[in-house]
Amino acid sequence: MPFPAFVLPRPRFRPLSHLALLACLVLAAAAAPARAATYYVDAAAPGGDGSTWALAFTTIGQGLLAAQSGDVVEVSGGTYAETLSTGRAGVTVTGSTASGHNGPVTVKAADGQTVLSVAHASTWRRLTFDGSANTQQYVSVVRITGGTPAFEQCVIGPGQQLLSVGAGGASFSRCTIQGARRGVNYGQVVTINAGSSAVTFDYCLFADMQFGYIRAHTASRVDCNNCLLAGFSGYVLYSSADAAIPGGTNLRNCLLISNGYAADYLIWSESASAAVTLTTCLTQPRSPVDMTGAKYSANVTEVNPLAPGSPRLLHGRRQALVNLGIDDAANIDFWTQVAALCKARGIKSTLALDAADNVSDQDWSTIQTQVNTGNEVAAHSAHHVVLTEKRLLTITYAGTASDAAVTVESVGTAARTLRLTAGGATVAAYDLGSAAYDTIGEVVPAIAALPGFSASLITVPGTSYTSARVLSQDLDATSQALPAGTPVTLVRNDTQFFEDEIAVPKAIIESHLSAPGGAAPYTCDSFIYPFLDVDAQVRQAASQAGFTAARGGYEGNYAMGGFWSGPVPGGYDVLEMWATQPGTILGRHLDATTLSQRVSALLEWAKFTGVAIALFSHGAKEYDLDEWRALIERLAADPEVTFGTLQDLRAFVAANAQSHDGSVYVRTVWPDVADYRPRPGSPLLAAGSPYDRVMADFAGRLVPAGTLPSVGLYQLAGDQPSALPSVLQLLLLGQ
Repeated sequence: MPFPAFVLPRPRFRPLSHLALLACLVLAAAAAPARAATYYVDAAAPGGDGSTWALAFTTIGQGLLAAQSGDVVEVSGGTYAETLSTGRAGVTVTGSTASGHNGPVTVKAADGQTVLSVAHASTWRRLTFDGSANTQQYVSVVRITGGTPAFEQCVIGPGQQLLSVGAGGASFSRCTIQGARRGVNYGQVVTINAGSSAVTFDYCLFADMQFGYIRAHTASRVDCNNCLLAGFSGYVLYSSADAAIPGGTNLRNCLLISNGYAADYLIWSESASAAVTLTTCLTQPRSPVDMTGAKYSANVTEVNPLAPGSPRLLHGRRQALVNLGIDDAANIDFWTQVAALCKARGIKSTLALDAADNVSDQDWSTIQTQVNTGNEVAAHSAHHVVLTEKRLLTITYAGTASDAAVTVESVGTAARTLRLTAGGATVAAYDLGSAAYDTIGEVVPAIAALPGFSASLITVPGTSYTSARVLSQDLDATSQALPAGTPVTLVRNDTQFFEDEIAVPKAIIESHLSAPGGAAPYTCDSFIYPFLDVDAQVRQAASQAGFTAARGGYEGNYAMGGFWSGPVPGGYDVLEMWATQPGTILGRHLDATTLSQRVSALLEWAKFTGVAIALFSHGAKEYDLDEWRALIERLAADPEVTFGTLQDLRAFVAANAQSHDGSVYVRTVWPDVADYRPRPGSPLLAAGSPYDRVMADFAGRLVPAGTLPSVGLYQLAGDQPSALPSVLQLLLLGQ
């Protein structure tokens, strides 16, 4: 049976007045949600109203001026030379993913300018904020003063200061914050002063901070989840005594490597009101100087820490460059034993030879055998003296004559006579060219034996050094009065001194050795400064003598693109390579587990920093053969370590950098992407603390709540993600 038809009553319409109709339209417009607009920006476009790619704005600033709350500013790949600031809340600025426009987006401000100033709630996605043009120490790359902005897949840096988070807080997801350029000055390069707001970093990389640190001062809480913090030469995180963070600073599932070169602690909180908690984190020992020291201050707590062994990461960024060597002619036999251990691993080593000190014919034969197998002999000065110490001896007169004096007479730059006079007569004259007074150590006792005179050698506190072995002919010409009871110090002639201590040993070595195969003379072009002591004048003298690589000490610059290279920004001086003794930084007579952990920390630091480092010792009492054997085995087991002579290290620098003046190089070439994923079998895999919320890992994959993640940036246990999309490669560039 068909349904009955329902007949609706016919409505009766009354025409609306014009005013009523207008009111209806206004109400309808107010009730309907506004459609968000997208404004397009392309630096290569001819310019327009931003409504399409063809009519794109040419600056991001134009897009920010046009955009209203809810709008999107989509930016084509390219470099934008401008400084940005927000004008209203609710705007999203994003690097484009559209075909033809999806290249890296870099915003680069001029000197003295902040790249981005944020005072409103906003979203920033797939952008690089580059402050490398700025030279002013207290200008931040990104400065946040309000609005709780969100940053996703962004790069902040390089720059003097990188990030300042003020009132309102902020969140950062899958961001790279890297490239502090404050040099050797300790200072905050990431500042958190968010008042009562929270600051969150999820899956972020903090890298290449030099001596900059994160300063957490005020916030409701600060959270770092699955972050990698590496490349801090000083502190990683610091909170002062007046810091107030009620919810604490919380690091969860984080990896801290390559940190703490010159710091009291890796993490230092002076305030009980700004406590720091690390949950399921792997923190390697402080690298590379004081691995035996404390990593944390009071107010820092570890919960379920991971053992600080090797994280077994995939790397694609830098090789660790390592030179191994033994110092001094007295240790030639020990060098041959260490060289044999090296040879078994395919490693060449270096002997630092003080060439004028007791090198016998048999010694030269032994050295030649080692040279024939590719090992290196470097000059170590002629007499193993401190090259920066200008003083040579002190003379004091205690007699009654009023005209006592000392005179040093020279022929050219070589001192030939030292004369003492008193009462108008010569008391003594010493022929400095004779064997009897050849060194300062022979002149001083002769003077001290004279009635009314005393003399003393120069010593360097904290070392075994005295000026006894310096040649007397290195004295500078002078004529000085000797007031009774007042010591008078005689100094060196730099020209003669550097000739005798730097140029002559090169000639001695080259006259006694031949190149491997014996067809040509040996070329000694590496120098090793005794007592780890070097300055600009000494480096210049080494260069003028023909040396092209030299090893310094703790003050040597160690990283290509480093910061201890004087006036050249990002320069690396191959005449001042960083050097240390393994026993000093690693400790002595270690068990296998501890040695492995500390060597791993050293190498992770070296890889991250791009280091060229020399490890050396003297005799067996300082670091014995068993210790060298264990160290060499662990070093050689890492495929990302490149071993070589000092000249090999110099060749690597020259191939991967641009020469500035023949010895100072500026980094120009690095592999593009550093891949910090854990290898299969890494202790980082599935070692983290489960999350109570869904997370997006560094590669953009979702990590469900309750998942037991890995520690670090890539989280899925056992999963090796495919190559990153090109836009994400921004996040791990070596800048």
